[in-house]
Amino acid sequence: MNDLNRRTVVAGISAMGLGAAALSLADRSSADTTLERELNLDDPASNLEAYIKLRGDIAGAPVYDMVRGQIYGLIPGQAARPLFKTIGAGRASYTRVSSLEYQAETRYVGILLDWETEQPLEQWLNPYTEKRCQVPVTQYGPSKVRLLPDRTDFTGNGASNPPPAIRPWFLMGGMVHILDSITSPVAENLRPDADLMTYSGDARLLADPRITGVPSQLSFTAVESWRDWMAMELTGSLWWHVSGVKLANAGDYPAELRSELRRLAPDFLPGGG
Repeated sequence: MNDLNRRTVVAGISAMGLGAAALSLADRSSADTTLERELNLDDPASNLEAYIKLRGDIAGAPVYDMVRGQIYGLIPGQAARPLFKTIGAGRASYTRVSSLEYQAETRYVGILLDWETEQPLEQWLNPYTEKRCQVPVTQYGPSKVRLLPDRTDFTGNGASNPPPAIRPWFLMGGMVHILDSITSPVAENLRPDADLMTYSGDARLLADPRITGVPSQLSFTAVESWRDWMAMELTGSLWWHVSGVKLANAGDYPAELRSELRRLAPDFLPGGG
């Protein structure tokens, strides 16, 4: 599809979306209004608590999640090129510091997969350079971060009294969707890294004060710099398109992934897996 046609389609979709939005605003049910009032997500403390319930558990219980997705290469003037797929496992626990701050301890293990076979990559033939690269496993943490009403503070140097603010949110299809983003400054001649996330979960479960953590799904997209091990010689970026889900417990990881986690990160699973 050329750019003109793409813009025409997008414009048509946007027009339909505006019409649908106007209709839904006019016909919003009293049930939705009541639910929004119960959730009170325009309040910074309520918004942050809901965000933590979607990501983890406000009571502090360890929470495990899993992500899968695809990674493309972006080069100016070229179509996006499929490079590899990914599967990852996250573990986190959350501690309430105040109504406007939680502290999270996080751990992540990510594995890159061959695009066709979906088997873990140890070596990868770079299609841009025709060079063979050694592929490392991605491991982050254990790390401690501050979760504030409108952002995540990785430095620990943020304001001691967070300003009253909220993460954007909306209610759609009986689900609450809370948006989050993380951007990193880079050198002037490079594109910035940016992670965009949407956490979604059942609105009625989220509004129930007896429930400390709700089942949730993650939609994640990111643009980031080439990884060093790729030995890239061209200006460009990686484009991540990933979905995730919060698991009921660590035993819900697929057997093959549990096996890889025991091999790569023996401290990740409870009791070694």
